Amino acid sequence: MLRRTSLFASLILLATCAGTAKLPEEPVVAMPDTAATWTLDTVAATLAQASCPAGTDYAAPIPLTISATPIDLGPADEVASRLPDGVTYAGGWELTSDNASFGGLSDLALDKDGNLLTVVDDGAFAWIGMKNGIPDGTGKFVYILGADGNLLQGKAVGDAEGLAVRDGLAIVSFERTHRVSAFALNACGAAAREAGISALPGTYAGRIVDENRGAEALTVTPDGNILYGFETVEDGKSPIGAVVGMDNAGWTSDMAPNPSGYAFVGFDAARIGGVDQTYWLFRSYDPIRGNRNVVSWNGGETEITLTRPLAVDNYEGITAQDLGNGVTRIWIVSDDNFNPKQRTLLIAFDIAAASE
Repeated sequence: MLRRTSLFASLILLATCAGTAKLPEEPVVAMPDTAATWTLDTVAATLAQASCPAGTDYAAPIPLTISATPIDLGPADEVASRLPDGVTYAGGWELTSDNASFGGLSDLALDKDGNLLTVVDDGAFAWIGMKNGIPDGTGKFVYILGADGNLLQGKAVGDAEGLAVRDGLAIVSFERTHRVSAFALNACGAAAREAGISALPGTYAGRIVDENRGAEALTVTPDGNILYGFETVEDGKSPIGAVVGMDNAGWTSDMAPNPSGYAFVGFDAARIGGVDQTYWLFRSYDPIRGNRNVVSWNGGETEITLTRPLAVDNYEGITAQDLGNGVTRIWIVSDDNFNPKQRTLLIAFDIAAASE
């Protein structure tokens, strides 16, 4: 009995020591401003060379056929009551493809040709061909390559969630192995390999970040600063971080303006008509009410709430497009999780600038 008691006491001591292990110190940085000395633009050429080394030939992505079936946002009276003044529903489509790899779209951005580039959360890029603001039935697809030129294998390293496009580079944030990387898609296409920019913090508020609640949101500001947002919620809000140098990222004091009960999954900072604006995307889910989303701007003061009976699904990606004349088009896309009970939906809202 004494031996058993001693063994039990030893196990308790080990468990206690393991439970009080010191976490890594949380890196803290200042929110970059227009005078920031380090931006993505200052290292874009170096990242492009790392992603597309000398002697690497351009490799064409796989062509896709993408069927786009128009959808209504919802009953006319519901739509009218949900959309703020100056906001109109510009259109929506359910996207399908005979290629089983199409799906899981986690974020999107406009590429240099005006098509929508999306990132897939099992480690891939998918393009949605656009013509006159409407999906044109075409697309492209490529799996993401790691720094060694081999395919990223598994969710641990391939869980791509956030996306921005700048300087010919696709900038991607990953969960699980929390990091931000660049891919020179313009130069190398499917041959572009991962060029690491920075690891991201693995702790927040004295706790380890859940591997599946990391950098869902990513944007590059008009001044070239890389900002990211974790889905992790602390006191009802989600933290904002910044990359301020190569392998130098940390938390700022800023938080996303989460509506109550919603997690932060996407944002885009844009300069429209000379005015900087941030557009935010939040989501919530429970088995009773299903998927719910909020798109907001003006610091969270103006918003669109997407709940039943509107066309809802697991919206995760957002990007802003300047249409000119003070009009901003907001695109959002849903992640179907490769689940036959869910859909890949692409919808757009046009926001007219407030009159003076």
